Amino acid sequence: MVDLAQIRRAAKNRLAPSLAHRDYRMMWFGHVAGESASWAIAATEGWLIFNLAESNPSSWVGSVFLVAMLPWFVVPVIAGYLADRFDRRNVLTLAYVISLLHGLALGLLILTGSIQIWHVLLLAFVNGCARAVHMGAIEALAANLVPGKALPNAYALVNAGYYATRLTGPGVIAPLLGVIGLEWIFLACACLYGIGVYFVLQIRTPSTGVVESGRGLIYNALSGFRYVYSHRVLRSVIFLVMFHCVLVMSFESLLPAISDDRLDAGGGGVAYMHMMVGLGALMVSLAIAPIQGRGLIGRVFLATAVISSLGNILLAIAPTMPVAILGTVVIGVAHTGFMTMATIMIQSVAPDRLRGRITSIYLIHAGGIMAFSYFINGVLADAFDPGWILMAGAVAFLAVVLVSAFVPTPRRLFHAGIPDQVGTVPG
Repeated sequence: MVDLAQIRRAAKNRLAPSLAHRDYRMMWFGHVAGESASWAIAATEGWLIFNLAESNPSSWVGSVFLVAMLPWFVVPVIAGYLADRFDRRNVLTLAYVISLLHGLALGLLILTGSIQIWHVLLLAFVNGCARAVHMGAIEALAANLVPGKALPNAYALVNAGYYATRLTGPGVIAPLLGVIGLEWIFLACACLYGIGVYFVLQIRTPSTGVVESGRGLIYNALSGFRYVYSHRVLRSVIFLVMFHCVLVMSFESLLPAISDDRLDAGGGGVAYMHMMVGLGALMVSLAIAPIQGRGLIGRVFLATAVISSLGNILLAIAPTMPVAILGTVVIGVAHTGFMTMATIMIQSVAPDRLRGRITSIYLIHAGGIMAFSYFINGVLADAFDPGWILMAGAVAFLAVVLVSAFVPTPRRLFHAGIPDQVGTVPG
């Protein structure tokens, strides 16, 4: 049972002041439960389809990541509109319920001996829709549950929960792969989503944005795009995130091939590498949670962008499992730090009336476009050494970062961080 008194005492320090707010705390507990399930499912689902495939297994792993991420092209637009039109708590609850049913369906299909590749792909698509909704809803909701001065810490902790659960989720299932049936892992994940639903339903704070009455979904969605693309800060951060996700964060579809073909570590190796990404994420999340200085946020943004490339290079050249584990820890540190700083920057300048839609646009550029990178990585891994694929992406992103340092707005962000005026007007 969670010791709430202990949580409150810990929240008084600089590490986690956001957790002093009850509704934020409920949201965060639900977020941790749901994301633990999501990461455990990701590791298990990849290993499941890798073994179901009779040929080209890495291509099938890439395919399951592709269909899981395809909804991020369209669904975030709908999710952003819903998060600004309806209570964000209810939108988040609905998304968790759909993810719960996804885990339940996979478990029952395996139990009955009827699981096929097309089942995995279809259910991955459904869960991808749900995840696109709940990621948009939770980032929009968080800003409604804490005062403005606590916003950087609130989003640091959201991202801490998101990435650190890569440790708790795969960490629990790593020793179980090959010991118990995969069906029990999926059913356990469904239970975790149920816990997430329970905590989210405890939130009392009303949380809606503003949509123009008499205007439909398309008009209100496009208003978000118009705002983002006319805002130099939002535009710069989102495009850097897009390159980061496509070139270096899509490494996950390569892990089964790296584990099985290069390291001879099997499904356990996949889970352990996911877990070590989570360990790195947890470490950096604790380190950056107290960060408040605007300039420091910008410098961490730049440093973690560079280290992201270096972490992928280390994993690419890893000859043994210990070196691969070190590489994934570095990846966890860098990727989490970069994405957390990006989220803080975006949410700090986003007006609340558009927060859901701006978040959705962010997720489209981060997750939607990354879908094709997952698939391409998987296809290439059946023909080439996955290490070379990792290396190419890492070098390409490093080049993007170096070039952006000479572009006025990114250069100012790297040095000055968040603009002085939160919710600044475009330009």
